[in-house]
Amino acid sequence: MADTALGWLYGVAAAGLLLDATWGYRLAWIPGSILLYHAISAWAWEANRRAAGHGLWSDTLRIAWCGANALTGLLALLVAWAGPSG
Repeated sequence: MADTALGWLYGVAAAGLLLDATWGYRLAWIPGSILLYHAISAWAWEANRRAAGHGLWSDTLRIAWCGANALTGLLALLVAWAGPSG
């Protein structure tokens, strides 16, 4: 249920940003925060698995996955912070 609600929230925030609506910018911080959290937690999760001797991701995949989430999250937060263009 939570994943579905977040998926809808991402879509509604994106629609608001495309319409340059104030509410879209107010909602955009939520996906941005979640993506940044996912980047940090995935990095730590893999570090814990490697420490236990059960690493799953290659270094390349770990850097790509966490980097993409972090960059996308930061971009969403910067857009939300900037606010509407008008």
